Amino acid sequence: MNISHTIVIRRPLKDVAAYLTDIANDSVWQEDVLKSAVTSQTPLGQGTSGYEIRSVLGFPMHTEWIVTSYEPEKRLRFASTSSAVPYEGTMEFEPVEGATRLTYAFSTTPEGLAGLLDPLMEFFFGFRFRANLENLKTILEKS
Repeated sequence: MNISHTIVIRRPLKDVAAYLTDIANDSVWQEDVLKSAVTSQTPLGQGTSGYEIRSVLGFPMHTEWIVTSYEPEKRLRFASTSSAVPYEGTMEFEPVEGATRLTYAFSTTPEGLAGLLDPLMEFFFGFRFRANLENLKTILEKS
């Protein structure tokens, strides 16, 4: 399953990147994130670790993740280290005429029953993914 969405947010890149890389904000802009936190004691960068509890089809799913690469205000890559469905993701930030173009990509390879339902899951999660990004845009453009 590969999901990618690009959105332009009418806020400076510095503001958008700061908001998105603050994990405490995940449950504010992502409707399905119940709780999230950084677990490492180092500043944000390659090797930073954390967890999230996300509601997936009404059930809580605990995932642990790690930042696999980080270029401040340009790109952040992350991957699950412990999850029912292993995943990888990337956030890319680009300045565009007083705004920020954010491209958020997410990929996973569901196994078992989830693998059989991959096309349906991609549709459902793709819809939720885009809705979360629209919510992020609304929040950041109002502040």
